[in-house]
Amino acid sequence: MSDTKQNNPIRVLQVLHVLNRGGAEAMVMNLYRRIDRSRVQFDFLVHSQERGLFEAEIEQMGGRIYRISPFKGYNLIPYYKDCLDFFKSHPEIQVVHGHLGSCAAYYLLAAKKCGKFTIAHSHSAGNIRSFYDLSYKIFSYPTRWIADQLYGCSTEAGIERYGKAAVKGKNYSNFNNAVDTDRFRFDLEQRAAIRNEFGINKNTLLIGTVGRVTPPKNPFRIYSIFKEIVRQASNAVCLWVGTGELEDEIKRLIAKDKLAQKIVMAGVRSDIPAIMSALDCMLFPSLWEGLPVSVIESQMANLPCVLSTNISRETQISGLLSWFSLKKSDQDWAEEAIELANQHFNNRNDYSFTPQNTGYDINKTVEQLMQFYESHIK
Repeated sequence: MSDTKQNNPIRVLQVLHVLNRGGAEAMVMNLYRRIDRSRVQFDFLVHSQERGLFEAEIEQMGGRIYRISPFKGYNLIPYYKDCLDFFKSHPEIQVVHGHLGSCAAYYLLAAKKCGKFTIAHSHSAGNIRSFYDLSYKIFSYPTRWIADQLYGCSTEAGIERYGKAAVKGKNYSNFNNAVDTDRFRFDLEQRAAIRNEFGINKNTLLIGTVGRVTPPKNPFRIYSIFKEIVRQASNAVCLWVGTGELEDEIKRLIAKDKLAQKIVMAGVRSDIPAIMSALDCMLFPSLWEGLPVSVIESQMANLPCVLSTNISRETQISGLLSWFSLKKSDQDWAEEAIELANQHFNNRNDYSFTPQNTGYDINKTVEQLMQFYESHIK
């Protein structure tokens, strides 16, 4: 690499909806915290005026945050023009890494026309369940022919977004949702601190979930299983970390059933490693996923997880996962979560696997990504 490139890091634009904690956002931030910013610097294009959880941290690390009006389908032409104008006015951006799928075909096309290297990244293996899903499929379909590189967080996510032929092609790769294995290692002090914050004593079984309160995560099923958990186990409390469009409805159900002391809505948190240490079991009855970062993180924390068979088996990097069909009853799900929580209650330091050898270690992944960016800059 020349001295010029060394002195001027490659500027990579990460395209997202909003900079709050979600699967894609968490993955990008995990990478950003570890990259050598003398070689690669991330900037961000977001489709919201909302100031996100991660924005202050990004600014401290030298990242620039740009905003653009969201894509609505009916505004395709003005949206594309805005993207074209943006990329023309930012020649310093060399790579565009797109995580927002619905409009990826249009912002990546605009980026290519302005000489950028383009990457599309699929984070979900969802299928068509609504008119919105169908619209997403239609608008995102051309992405497979536009992006220079196609990534998927799992094979299922790649096929769902780009099709089987594209996944077999030379410009497709799976990209593991790597995490910082050291940050997520079980920590007794963090466990005590979180439990103290929420008034949960050391003998309480704490069963939780971490993720957005949105339809793919199956939040109403999470709630019904939580209800069954606290019915079955008098010493259990459930902790729900995340926010989303269905949060208010879940809160209304909690209030109606008078379960506010047993099912705690914690909202968006920046201390997820500490949350993982505080929990005794995770619950993930998702309708569909790409490859949920939270499940990888839970395993790095030696935390057992009960999850639906709809989630990619590529998520499994340890013996800590228990797979359940959504056809199983709430009682079955609750019994399994309680049993696993009891099994691991005082046994969290005894790792049965080496987190660094799972393929999800951020230190290895970040170097591979930096080399990939560098190899595609002319």
